[in-house]
Amino acid sequence: MSKKNRKQNQPAPPAPPDPGAEASAGAQPEVPPQETAALPRDASPKYFLIFWGLILLAAASAWILAALLPGVSESIIERWIMAALAAALAVFLLIYR
Repeated sequence: MSKKNRKQNQPAPPAPPDPGAEASAGAQPEVPPQETAALPRDASPKYFLIFWGLILLAAASAWILAALLPGVSESIIERWIMAALAAALAVFLLIYR
């Protein structure tokens, strides 16, 4: 199909609503209330420390395993470390939700 035909087959964009028509009808536009759920401020620093402790533990264990197992590919070590980290973070999120 050529470009000319594609342009002809496109539907026309919808016309913007006329603000004067709403004012004359006396209708107020319905705007849903913005309900923002504020996060509770009771999160203690222990969650922060546990999370970053898990990240540091994963990085350190990958470094140590790479040094101890020189015959094992880095991608294999990274895959197992990331699987363990994902499991640890899942448990972390389930416990501290």
